[in-house]
Amino acid sequence: MKFGSKVWLIRGSYFIPPGTPGYRRIVRGTLIGARKNHVRVRLDQDDPSATIGYCLRKGDIGWWGKSAVSPRES
Repeated sequence: MKFGSKVWLIRGSYFIPPGTPGYRRIVRGTLIGARKNHVRVRLDQDDPSATIGYCLRKGDIGWWGKSAVSPRES
């Protein structure tokens, strides 16, 4: 993946009951950086199911493991 690529970001946990905040979900983002096994992603949409208050609004930027990110079609 190249910087600027549109990606799917997997967030949350399967251990949380479906339909409750924090449950596993997929959020759109843009890849803007990388370091070793981590990638930096800017959210392209709000994530109202976020529970820890980290990267929950469109435009927020955060670091995730590469395994939490996959490419998406534009």
